[in-house]
Amino acid sequence: MLRVLARPLLATWFVYGGVQSYLEPEKRAERAAPVVEPAMAEAGIEGVSTTDLVKWHGVATVAAASVLALSRTPRTAGLVLAGLTAATVVAGRPFWLEKDEEKKEQETEFFLRNVSLLGGTLLAATAGHNPRRKEKAKAKKAKAKEKKAGKTTVEAKKTRRGAAVTASKK
Repeated sequence: MLRVLARPLLATWFVYGGVQSYLEPEKRAERAAPVVEPAMAEAGIEGVSTTDLVKWHGVATVAAASVLALSRTPRTAGLVLAGLTAATVVAGRPFWLEKDEEKKEQETEFFLRNVSLLGGTLLAATAGHNPRRKEKAKAKKAKAKEKKAGKTTVEAKKTRRGAAVTASKK
């Protein structure tokens, strides 16, 4: 029950941030430029602006956060968000480049918030569905089938036990 609530709550920050990155990329691109531009030059990537990267990052973040919020493939979405957040942690708030102590402290706080979100995405990536969930779903389906077929209670229990044993051997 908590996962049903937790995933969309975690995703809200990423959806908001991703939309903002797409709509207003200039400010974020300016912050990321001292880290991103040297890395792109070293990798030999030309013709791609930091602003474009920020926009693409925003779109990818919104997509992954939406998948997480809907609990479609929470582990995959969590891992994708973790990768995107790691990029934000490194490039988005380079507090170590700040000279002004007050601004450095503020950027450090934002950096640590992003690190916390990275931890949240890693938790989301590891907190998948309960392994017994599939077994329970199969048993429920078998019970409904038996009820529809009109089997007696004793026959139905034997059939379900056989299905559970078969499922546990796989």
